[in-house]
Amino acid sequence: MYLGVDYYPEQWDRSLINEDLKTIKEMGCNIIRIADFAWNIIEPEDGRYDFDLFDEVVTKADRLGLKVMMCIPTATMPRWLNLKAPEIMAKDEHGNPQPFGGRRGYCYNSDVYNRKANELTAAMARHYRRFENIVAWQLDNEIGHEGSDVCFCENCHRRFISWLRERYESIEELNERWGTNFWSGSYDSFDDIQLPARAYTNQNPSLRMEWERFRADSITRYLKRMYLTLKSVIPEAVVLHDFEGGTMTKRFDSFEISKNLDEVAYNNYPVWGGTVEPMKPWEIALALDTTRGLKKANFWITEEIMGAQGHDITGCAIKPGQGPVWAWQAMAHGCKNFLIFRYRGATKGAEQYCYGIIDADNTRSRKFHEVQNLYQQLREYEKLFSSEYHADCAMIYDYDSAASFRIQPQSDRFSYVGEMEKIYRQLYGRDLQCDFITKESGLSGYRMVIVPHMIVMDDTFRQKLKDYVREGGKVVLTARTSWKDTDNNLVFGERLPVGLTDLAGSVLREQETLLGDQYRLVRDSQDSVFSGHVFADMLECVSARPLMVYHENPFGPYAALTENSYGKGWCYYLATSLDEKGMDRAFEMITGKPIRENLNVETVERNGQKIIIDYDRLTVKVE
Repeated sequence: MYLGVDYYPEQWDRSLINEDLKTIKEMGCNIIRIADFAWNIIEPEDGRYDFDLFDEVVTKADRLGLKVMMCIPTATMPRWLNLKAPEIMAKDEHGNPQPFGGRRGYCYNSDVYNRKANELTAAMARHYRRFENIVAWQLDNEIGHEGSDVCFCENCHRRFISWLRERYESIEELNERWGTNFWSGSYDSFDDIQLPARAYTNQNPSLRMEWERFRADSITRYLKRMYLTLKSVIPEAVVLHDFEGGTMTKRFDSFEISKNLDEVAYNNYPVWGGTVEPMKPWEIALALDTTRGLKKANFWITEEIMGAQGHDITGCAIKPGQGPVWAWQAMAHGCKNFLIFRYRGATKGAEQYCYGIIDADNTRSRKFHEVQNLYQQLREYEKLFSSEYHADCAMIYDYDSAASFRIQPQSDRFSYVGEMEKIYRQLYGRDLQCDFITKESGLSGYRMVIVPHMIVMDDTFRQKLKDYVREGGKVVLTARTSWKDTDNNLVFGERLPVGLTDLAGSVLREQETLLGDQYRLVRDSQDSVFSGHVFADMLECVSARPLMVYHENPFGPYAALTENSYGKGWCYYLATSLDEKGMDRAFEMITGKPIRENLNVETVERNGQKIIIDYDRLTVKVE
């Protein structure tokens, strides 16, 4: 098990390296992560590489028994590259390029940037393949973060047209599938197609869906090229990428990217600039479980907070003991190697208020001793953390459906991830471990599979759901399930949910989108009344049994939650977004288990042992 810190020797005088590495070793670390943003140091001029600084760090680390994660620093470019090829910079919808000096200002479809990134990758791999203490490689940094998942430059427009040509046999096929006769939107050739920048009115949803897929494919290809370049030099290298929080809201598919990685990592920041209190424990847990689901395997934490964070606005301070408890939570949810951001806080640059273990005063304080104690404790349970993680349930993440709702959210209250969090809280509150998977994943082995708001669905997945339930599985469908085809269009002549009315045992007769504070009352069999928000899909039961019905509903006596026997299993349809008490009641009926009273105490079972974490008292117990 690797336990370590993120170390930035290029930001300090080189005379500190010896002292820093000894302090890092004394803290209980056995690994450092370096070179994350140091392209200008490694390639100070085009084609001239200087590895002297990091050679010194890697060599001295080896003498102390410290392993190294080497990062390919393509998330920030040197000034000479920006000046030599200004066309590499990403542009917004108005054609304004990103200025130099930030991070991720590049376009993923720039041929020049891709070439230079891969040349750097190859040069670093060739040079550092002889250093045996380098145990892992990181590609780029937090891909797509801070709005960099979108670009409207000429590179993207040209590549988008080529991408569409590969997907459609003719412009006539595209026109037919997109329904471009609407609003006289037909194209005479692929070259006529523009990028879907904002207009007076919304543009064709099929165009916008293909743009979302293109953005995702652009980022996947960018990292895949780097991966193949590195592996061609060091076939045995362990190559990963560090994902940031919120990937399910971005225009890339982290599951697809992860197919071209050996392992995955997550950067865990329960507090960030402007937050007045940390994320809820189940919100953090959801992100950790999502990361584990990317390759359905234990993962790395490459950055975890120990001090308050922020660029211009700082988040709330981290209480004594809070950082270690978050570390325990990460390990409990499948982290196998853990690094803290950062060894020492910066005094210059944009991250002066991103505090580390040691602050700018360069003295050992509470945080140093907390990390030292934490790493000593974690090592005692190395065998436990290396064990395979077993989940009872699975939740389906679908990039196309997330994109469809980004394009047409329908309700101003709808949040794809927010609704997933509401459902995940119900599993977390019942100590039901959850995997996040995609529609391509296998479903066998799970007691329950939840399909949150999969508005875009194909026949292959519909059949997979039916087979799973027929063989004894339990599936939970939600509002707006299976409404659209893969071109992001509604389906003509089909009852909703399309292709699933037999599985659900019901048909959708009426639907209502609820805005702002609007709601519909929902009643259960005990005459308890709850409020339903965002969407109200109104179900007429055919073979299903209503568990909740809309109360005082002007549309009629329709069901809001149904239960249907199908083969050896069960299908539940939750047709609205219930308030908290309503969700508690609904999932009590679905799972047969009540939600625990205190959600700030979590129990995770690993390899026959229970890890009990109290987020209020900041205590951890293993039994």
